Amino acid sequence: MIPIKLMKKYIITAGMLTFLFINFIACGSQMYQMSMDEDTQSMRNSGNPDMNDPSSTLYAIHATEGWTRIPISFRFASNLSESQKIHLFAAMKRWEWATGKILFDYYGEHDKQGDDFTDLYSSLNDNINGHYLDYNWSKTKKPVYVLATTIWNNSRRASQINTADIRFNTQNYIIGDSLEISATDDKEVVDMQSLALHELGHFLGLAHVDESVDNLSIMNPSLYIGEGLTSRTLSREDIQRIQTIYGCSGDACNINKLIKSINFEDSDYFLDLAKKEINKQRN
Repeated sequence: MIPIKLMKKYIITAGMLTFLFINFIACGSQMYQMSMDEDTQSMRNSGNPDMNDPSSTLYAIHATEGWTRIPISFRFASNLSESQKIHLFAAMKRWEWATGKILFDYYGEHDKQGDDFTDLYSSLNDNINGHYLDYNWSKTKKPVYVLATTIWNNSRRASQINTADIRFNTQNYIIGDSLEISATDDKEVVDMQSLALHELGHFLGLAHVDESVDNLSIMNPSLYIGEGLTSRTLSREDIQRIQTIYGCSGDACNINKLIKSINFEDSDYFLDLAKKEINKQRN
């Protein structure tokens, strides 16, 4: 049963979208898939015709060659809180754990924030891979219920990613550690680490995974939100898919051993790695 308090919030913000009380769309579903000319549609035509075939080893991969350069340089918008940065980093560390490789390279804070860009796609023009909070979400032209969106540029080659940004909807949601923060009368809580783990999957080249194929995947096109609700793990198939793009190194090449190497449901390991990374950058 959906709490009355939660129902009232979404009746106020988007009453006609009550179906989202059960499945909260993490990045726009098919609308998100089709958001760019060089996006999923072009990949279906030239880059990865098997993306929609669950029997293919390339299923749910929108960029089969991944990024043109690894590690991926990125910047945080200056208005991200310390907690938001830590949980974003923790999500990055989990994807790195899944490959045994360094995938991300932190270049410090960006001098711009999400609200400095005139629309959704203009943030790609600076050639900086940024993570932004958008308090003026309406200018992105995305519906209010969309939690975040990842946009990318693969214009040089359909199967590669050249630049990408993640935009978080902080106009309509409180995005942070859902185990620590509380909802308000008009905004529900979204767990930053869970949402970032999903969006970073897109950032790295993964597409949505149908729940009938893998209902444990972080790349399912829905995400439960609310106080105390998290989805901070990868499925075995998530690990296999990301390794299809980037390969593996060390213990990550043995997925059974990898999964047993830490408490799979415990995010403290990755939070500790994230905190160490931020402290290292400060020093």
